[in-house]
Amino acid sequence: MKRKHLMVLIPLLLLNLSACWDSDEIEDLGIIMAIGLDFLDEESARYSMTNQYVVPNNIPSSQTGGSVGTPYQNMTLNGDSFLSIIRQNSLESDRPPNYTHLKSMVVSEKLLRNEPINNIISFFLRDHEFRRTVPVFITRENVEDILSIEPTKEMFPAVQIKELTQNIDRSLNVQDNLDFGDLSKHISDRSSFVIPEVSINQNRIRLTGAAIISNLDHKIAGWLKPDEVGGLKWIKDTVQGGVVTIDEEHSGEEPVILEINKSNTKIEPVLKGDQLSINLSVNASLRLAEDWNVERNVFKPGWDKEIKKNSEAVVKESIEHVISLAQKEYGLDFLEFYTWVRIQHPDYWMKHEKEWNSKFSDVPVNVDVDFTLTGYGTQDIN
Repeated sequence: MKRKHLMVLIPLLLLNLSACWDSDEIEDLGIIMAIGLDFLDEESARYSMTNQYVVPNNIPSSQTGGSVGTPYQNMTLNGDSFLSIIRQNSLESDRPPNYTHLKSMVVSEKLLRNEPINNIISFFLRDHEFRRTVPVFITRENVEDILSIEPTKEMFPAVQIKELTQNIDRSLNVQDNLDFGDLSKHISDRSSFVIPEVSINQNRIRLTGAAIISNLDHKIAGWLKPDEVGGLKWIKDTVQGGVVTIDEEHSGEEPVILEINKSNTKIEPVLKGDQLSINLSVNASLRLAEDWNVERNVFKPGWDKEIKKNSEAVVKESIEHVISLAQKEYGLDFLEFYTWVRIQHPDYWMKHEKEWNSKFSDVPVNVDVDFTLTGYGTQDIN
């Protein structure tokens, strides 16, 4: 009897094993690794989109050995909307574009001068194929040129661009990725923010600063240089490593380079009546990494006193410069001070939220930098 029941049950269970009925062969998919968006404003089309396709047959394998060709192909098409451009790909490729493996998006300065970023990204946030972890970059170069630079370490330019920010613990000039999810949050919060910038340097892709996006019109308000990105990282407590250089101008002697071990920034909004001020304190430990003053005796007590004072002055100057840019030149809180005000003084925030840019521009910011030198590496003893 049991055997008869099993004979009936097994065929019924097999009906539920759908396996991969809706799967597609990789050769039949147009896997997109990167998107480049640009502004044309021509009579025939308003936008251009560059899709970086994977060419599976050109990817090296254990059978083919070395490279058999370029493993990617860029296709640039124009149109009046991004969806219409994507659909146009069907006219030139038998492989419909698939964005589930997208690694990076690059938008042009021209596009963000003419269109607000919330309009640009709206379609990509709605579509289920676009993951919220995809990083976004901006460039003053031609977007198609950026995506055509042959990568030096990676197989695809899309991956090379994304991986540039992996050195965030090596340089103060490298900021972390800004992805779709971050963009969506900034837009929802109606806050100003920065987007990492990439450019072409000696036929290589390079991080070269950041663009400031205004919360007023969601367009580009200005730019940060690489060293200004460093100042911003001290403010936002995103320093994971890098170096502090004390040049002759700050010390009166040969250059000294300190390596950052760890860092912590605290922001405290202080409210007295209706008068707001902000205390910003930076504490970090550093070690002496490079010293061009070979006569310095690191075994002498107090050898690090001047280095400590000068390095603190260098970083304080960098921080105050970026604060001045935000408050006086742009009048935009891309420093994200509003977050701390909203958390610690919610009543004040609710009262002044709509006029925060003008309030922020006049808020006194007191900067305190305190460094500890924890070592001096190896030392030649003469």
